Amino acid sequence: MKKRKIAVGPGASSLILIAVMVALSVLTVLTMISARSDEAMTRRSAETREEVYALFARGEESLARLDAALVSCMAETPGDRDACLAAVAERLPDGMKMNGDRVQWTERTDTRTLECAVRLLPGGGEKRIEWISHRLNAGEIWEEDEFRDDEEDSENETAGREDGGAPETERGEEEFE
Repeated sequence: MKKRKIAVGPGASSLILIAVMVALSVLTVLTMISARSDEAMTRRSAETREEVYALFARGEESLARLDAALVSCMAETPGDRDACLAAVAERLPDGMKMNGDRVQWTERTDTRTLECAVRLLPGGGEKRIEWISHRLNAGEIWEEDEFRDDEEDSENETAGREDGGAPETERGEEEFE
């Protein structure tokens, strides 16, 4: 048998080099797209955290105003819990509602709400107020129409509903106690 020599000329190595360069270019573009997506998600996450922390800070500020009203009422009516609660009910900061010894209020931003509830404790100790709940309600995270290809899909969904309205969306809720 004769052995044949396979010669690889400059054309074959050039083709391999071109294929490697194209593959590296595609990987570079995909990396850039992924990095931009990660950056956008990180910014959105930071904005969300800032908004949530601002809501919790406003809730604590409202609690401090309520506590100040409670302290002044306790000083005016020492030993009389019912009179103290009645005085607190009259001096509640704006947006607060009182039901018995429980006070509720809601802090709002454009996209989220924080529903707060506390209980006024009896006695004149250091602990006058106890948190019952924080309920963070997330609003619409995305627009409904963002995922539709055309308006025809939207019209078909609306026509199929009995009330003729837009489809209902769920709201994300988290409870912190």
